[in-house]
Amino acid sequence: MRTLLLLLLALLGAAAAAQEQPLLRVAGAGHHAAIRGLAHDARGGLWLTVSEDKTARLWRGRQLQAVLRPPIGAGQEGKLFAGALSPDGRLAAVAGWSAGNDIYLFRSADGQLLARIQGQPNVVNQLAFSPDGRLLAVALWGPHGVQLWRGEADWQRPQFAGADNDYADSSYGLAFSPDGRWLASSAHDGRVRLYALGADGLRHQAEQKLGGPLHGLQFAPDGQRLAVGHAELPQVQILRTEGLQPERLLRGTGSGGLSQVVWSPDGAELRAAGSWRHGAGRHGLMRWNRQGQAQGGPQLASDSITELSQLPDGRLAFAAADASWGWLGPDGQLQTQGSARTDYRALAGASLRVSADARQLHWSGWGAQAFEFPAFAWRPPAGELRAAVQGRPGAQLRDWRDSAKPSLNGKPLALEPGEMALSAAVDPQRPRLALGTGWKLRWFDLQGRELWQQDLSAPCFALALSADGRFIVAGLGDGTLRWFRARDGEPQLAFYNEGRAWVAWTPDGRYSAGEGGEALVGWHLNRGADQAAEFLPLARFAERHDDPQAVFAALGGEASARPVTDLREGLRLPPSVQLLGPEPDSRLREPGLALKLQAQDRGGGVDELRLYLNDKLVERLPARGLRRVGSALEAQWQVRLQPGENRLRALALGLDRTESQAAELRLVYDAPPPRPSLHVLTVGVNRYRNAALNLSFSVPDARGVAGLLRQTGAKLFERVQVEELHDEQATKAGVLARLQALRQTREDDVVLVYLAGHGDTLKDDWYFVPHELTAPEQPERLAEGGLSSRELAEALRQMPARKVVVLIDACKSGAAAVGFRGLEERRVLAQLSRASGTHLIAATTKEQLASELGQLGHGVFTYALLEGLRGKAAAGGPEVTARKLMVYVEQALPELSKRYRAEEQFPVVNSTGMDFPISLK
Repeated sequence: MRTLLLLLLALLGAAAAAQEQPLLRVAGAGHHAAIRGLAHDARGGLWLTVSEDKTARLWRGRQLQAVLRPPIGAGQEGKLFAGALSPDGRLAAVAGWSAGNDIYLFRSADGQLLARIQGQPNVVNQLAFSPDGRLLAVALWGPHGVQLWRGEADWQRPQFAGADNDYADSSYGLAFSPDGRWLASSAHDGRVRLYALGADGLRHQAEQKLGGPLHGLQFAPDGQRLAVGHAELPQVQILRTEGLQPERLLRGTGSGGLSQVVWSPDGAELRAAGSWRHGAGRHGLMRWNRQGQAQGGPQLASDSITELSQLPDGRLAFAAADASWGWLGPDGQLQTQGSARTDYRALAGASLRVSADARQLHWSGWGAQAFEFPAFAWRPPAGELRAAVQGRPGAQLRDWRDSAKPSLNGKPLALEPGEMALSAAVDPQRPRLALGTGWKLRWFDLQGRELWQQDLSAPCFALALSADGRFIVAGLGDGTLRWFRARDGEPQLAFYNEGRAWVAWTPDGRYSAGEGGEALVGWHLNRGADQAAEFLPLARFAERHDDPQAVFAALGGEASARPVTDLREGLRLPPSVQLLGPEPDSRLREPGLALKLQAQDRGGGVDELRLYLNDKLVERLPARGLRRVGSALEAQWQVRLQPGENRLRALALGLDRTESQAAELRLVYDAPPPRPSLHVLTVGVNRYRNAALNLSFSVPDARGVAGLLRQTGAKLFERVQVEELHDEQATKAGVLARLQALRQTREDDVVLVYLAGHGDTLKDDWYFVPHELTAPEQPERLAEGGLSSRELAEALRQMPARKVVVLIDACKSGAAAVGFRGLEERRVLAQLSRASGTHLIAATTKEQLASELGQLGHGVFTYALLEGLRGKAAAGGPEVTARKLMVYVEQALPELSKRYRAEEQFPVVNSTGMDFPISLK
């Protein structure tokens, strides 16, 4: 079905030009749409995969080396259907659907676009390099046949070398003979053609009509025979190369086409695959020996096999429409690189269920976990979650899955030519239904009148409707969930996950993410037809666009008042950076190191330079006043390395605070590591100068943390130094003085800062309320007298210690703005962690309840921290590390708070520093 869908897409007509405005794209660990091409170099060391997700990827084994990004546009524009790798692996050719049907030639070493072959007459279906890498063959959609190009000036100036456009239908198969003398092609007009290759280009040598849509083909290792696959039938035709005379027809059992064919290295066995399957979602191999005896092979994928290739070492490589690829070893061992995206196809009874307000959702493939807004957390499903229904009295929907002719109450629902219905949902309460297709979401009334339609970035495989009638939730083939407003079809929100890593974003680019999800989605920016496109992950926009309140507002929560640029309107490229220092992986004998950082303006200006050592911020400089070297700004820093491995990371921020791609350098300082010391600063305020602000938990909680670390720290650290500030001692000046005293720490020391008391958010800052601040509800008083997150971040930066944990237990002064569960606090506290390069675990609450202190001896947040530090966070090991503690608190706090508060509390956790032990069990 997917193969047929691909063929039908071309009926839509000419593609639109590549888009100048930025495009939000998924960019997960692997491909997130069908892989249409797979190639490798002559030795089988470097691999190329091309996909309908509009990217090509280079791999060594299963290790990703580079993502190749040609210019793309909306809809089908930029989908890649063909790829080839030169025998020496130096050049990657990719092509597919574009306005000019261009072929893009990338340099494998650095991913730069080397050349562009322009103006093919239609979509490119297949590419193949000759064995010597001097020729590139091109197969085209429609009656346009094949072309041949010759690489001049090391392929920087490709030259046209011949063509045959006397075809009646699309060509999909290309194969060079092992000796490079012949080129064969197969086409859906049922013909195989053989060309001799010479100085004059293509010479038509022979032609054979076999009938039916022919697809892939390959020469036998000796070049004497040719195997041809069929797109629709389980059969393979073998021809003699000389004259293309038929020799044998091999038939398989089962259903589906055997479109892809390869020979074993010794020519003794023929292998074939395609849409052929031996059960639903079970696509594998058919094999024939020399005698023509057929044998089924192992399952390779859950969707059609789109490419087969035989490696010299006996491995059989494959790619599939389920976005997986891999190889079958000579020993029968299968190695697969699958997509990490959620697969929303309705396989084995899978279903999408949503709550009445569409704020909680569950996909059967997630197991026992659902995702909930505004907690922004995975949790067991709570309350009623409803799956879609496909009919009810008065709404009889037929032929709505994998069909071009869906009907409602016996009347056809109009679709475009080639468009296929894939999913449907009928509203049980209202006279409405949704239909998801290969490229659209359509909304109908029960008379079959279309109320609106919305273009989609990928096929719609799953649908669910919110019971309140406000939202349609669609599960797309790119692994995203999309919320559409029912009244007019406007997109409201998108969600993507790979395992527990998740990210949710609004159409204008504001987002919230967890467990690294901000790296999985970003902005694709075209840079003209002759340059590779730029990709900027959402993480690079964190300072301005990490905005959980805006994400929740898309589902009906309180709107964010922060003015934020709509990134769809355009963005300027952030600076590029270069670290100038010793060679990577150098081993040094002295800790002192002189470094230079150069930043180049690429259109968005340069505002600030930052240097991180082992992920902790150690230097930051404003761009103004920096030395200019040519067109670049240059900063010079003296850095003191730690014994052992040192990972240096430098970046620059543009004027709009967008981050550059980091420049990284790994060095080793050869010295024995000293035993670190632990420095603890705990601050707790129960009694405020304004008694109306008084609390009950803060001092007992702070004493509990200090006491436990005094007790357990001696097992792990050379020295434990604890400073405590309570009540009247906890002034702003007093806290800052203790933080400044931590400038005496050593690089290998561990610092833990614990703050308990009132806290509040004002604009882009979070403020800890010290003892003397009497009116924190007044913005000007809070800004003047509170300890801001910026001041805290700067104090943390000035500490030599590279291992820092910040723990915050903040009770909000007053009940304002807690309706959205502290989403503003989540944003600014996460920014504190990112800005300082430290680990942060924080919780903000509306009030403290006496039941917690009476039953637990502490507030629930600090109780969870203490339980984790005592050993429950060790996760089976001997140590509690910073990241293990974060994971434990994130899992334990919601359950504890629900038990003792009757309402779940979700902590803010953010990790940007290196992991390290804090306590022993």
